Amino acid sequence: MRAYIQTDKNGNFYNVNAFIANEGFTSLGWETVKFHDVQEIREFDPEHILVSGIGNVRKRLEILGFERKQGEIDYPPSLSRYFGRKIWATTLQELIQKPQDWGIFIKPKDTTKQFAGRVVKEYRDFIGLNDEDERTTIWCSEVVHFKTEWRCFIRYGQILDIRYYKGAWDSKIDLRVVENAIRDFIDAPAAYGMDFGVDLNGEMKLVEINDGHSLGTYGISPLNYAKFLSARWSELTGTTDYLRTL
Repeated sequence: MRAYIQTDKNGNFYNVNAFIANEGFTSLGWETVKFHDVQEIREFDPEHILVSGIGNVRKRLEILGFERKQGEIDYPPSLSRYFGRKIWATTLQELIQKPQDWGIFIKPKDTTKQFAGRVVKEYRDFIGLNDEDERTTIWCSEVVHFKTEWRCFIRYGQILDIRYYKGAWDSKIDLRVVENAIRDFIDAPAAYGMDFGVDLNGEMKLVEINDGHSLGTYGISPLNYAKFLSARWSELTGTTDYLRTL
């Protein structure tokens, strides 16, 4: 098996995620091949995984002739009881016209990472976000001050790993809440990140869900990271996940 892993123009892995993926797939006996531009890959076997950022992975899927059947999964309706706050969809253009609704957190809805999520309180907070010729759909959320946040790596409906990534290191995560959310996420992909946080009142709330095909490592082991990426890639391409039984 082969994994194509992105590098910078000098041939160095483009970030720590690529390095960890290379370690993981190499330890499993896979061939790893460096690439810089996704267009330079000249073979078209869908079983061969691509390790890169969101844009390149989705471009590779297009090249291979695959269309994602599922859109962005930030806030699945099936998990609404875990939000712990009001979350709704609108457009950037509409929100700009409603100053009374400001003082909220916003992030892109239909295009992940179109811009970095932020709290908007005044006009200048919208600078650089608005394209006058394009209707930009966004998620709006009441602001929650999380004391601690964790990323839960979920693979085939099971917790693969949980990594603390922000806030007070001595907080404790309630695994019962995570396990219940996994059970309730009925339309979940094979591999995804489920971010949970504890607010200042000690309540567990879902921060967001992230697709697994380009998820950051956050300290997960190389072996588990390779297994995680393989699960999602095989699902997206309809190919066999040779690491499923590991």
